[in-house]
Amino acid sequence: MRHTALRMKARAPALVCLLACACGSEHAAPPPIRFLHTFGAEETELFNTLMAERGIAVDASLVPFARGQQVIGEILRAGTACPDLIRIDATWLEALGPVTSPPLELANLDWLPEAALLATSTPTYKYWGALPENVDGLVVIRDEATPAPTSPAIVDLIGATRAARHMGRPHPLGVRVDGYWLLPWLRAEGVDLGFDSDGLPMIGRAGAARALQAFASLFGDLAAAPPPAGGEAPDEIRRWLGHEIAYWITGPWQVGALGDREHLAVSALAHAPRGGQLLMVPQCAKRPADGWKLAAELTSVEVQRAFAERFATVPSRQAALDKSPPLVHELYRALKDAEPLPRSYLTPLLFDDLNPAVAAVVSGDATAEEAVAGAARGWQRIQGARK
Repeated sequence: MRHTALRMKARAPALVCLLACACGSEHAAPPPIRFLHTFGAEETELFNTLMAERGIAVDASLVPFARGQQVIGEILRAGTACPDLIRIDATWLEALGPVTSPPLELANLDWLPEAALLATSTPTYKYWGALPENVDGLVVIRDEATPAPTSPAIVDLIGATRAARHMGRPHPLGVRVDGYWLLPWLRAEGVDLGFDSDGLPMIGRAGAARALQAFASLFGDLAAAPPPAGGEAPDEIRRWLGHEIAYWITGPWQVGALGDREHLAVSALAHAPRGGQLLMVPQCAKRPADGWKLAAELTSVEVQRAFAERFATVPSRQAALDKSPPLVHELYRALKDAEPLPRSYLTPLLFDDLNPAVAAVVSGDATAEEAVAGAARGWQRIQGARK
């Protein structure tokens, strides 16, 4: 008995230590994953709820979308407080590198082709720079009782809109004063963002002025005069809910703000731009594995389906699309033939010159010829500065 007691006494400190370590490990939670994102307020609320349900601790910070590329670029250049994962617009990827490639088990998931193209360097999907979170772009929204345009062509959309105009609805077209919304008109004239094979800005082509003039002439005619800058989204929703709009050129991000979506229908728009949101892990991330862990959660079928049901977001994976509401399938079909923006770090910068050019013509402060000439000079300057 005495020897047994001595053995127990000798083992007691080790046992206490073992129990203390075990207790400590039970209470030592891993540090939260640092996440920088561009979600809206309601999207953030859903994200927080889903991550809590899935037991994922996240230290999330919001960057307003309008300043997202600038703010994220400054953080990455400093390299001292890099997040583990960043949600970005697809057009920012080329300018925000270098990045960490996702693990093969994530790259080999059932990505939709349109989504995979956003996140890879080539159409063969050989090099992945990020994971696609969703697909978006411009489509035409209408009530299911409103007849669809006879084709996706702009001329048929304009014809259908004129037919839908009446005394109680003098401006039945919903469209923004923005270079992104101008793109279908430009592309119909053989003009796109970027530069031709000779290095000349395509906005300088003759068709650009025709496209801009045709687009600007919509305002005050088929489209209402634009609201003050920054008020576009609430003004569009107000006019849609008031049945002032018959055909609304917009994207899934705006459709998700509508509470009643049961009677919506979707039509494609010829030459519409297509894009999406990506999840990237920067090379300066302290815990890249944790970043990809969170990216895997955000692109899981369950999470993507939840966003599709709540916000009509077009998911990036086939399995998630299969489980999405019918409206999301309509949005995806309308976006399949839309045209991606050029894969260049210059693409976001070109809009900096294009957007005020559009606004100047719509407001009558410049002719279409003057505006496109100014945009062409700006694009040439941007290209020269970046060489």
